[in-house]
Amino acid sequence: MRARQKLNRAYVNGALLCAAGAGLVTHSGLIFLIVLAACVALNVKDRSIRSDRNQKF
Repeated sequence: MRARQKLNRAYVNGALLCAAGAGLVTHSGLIFLIVLAACVALNVKDRSIRSDRNQKF
């Protein structure tokens, strides 16, 4: 596994932990999904999670 894939997996795991915490506190599966989607979207937006190493924006 390459370094980029390891970093992407770490960011997704972090998003899962945050979403799980929010879902447990509120006892809501919907909140879990919303927080998970928001965390992953924000990580993709700020380029923490990268899909292709050749993409230049």
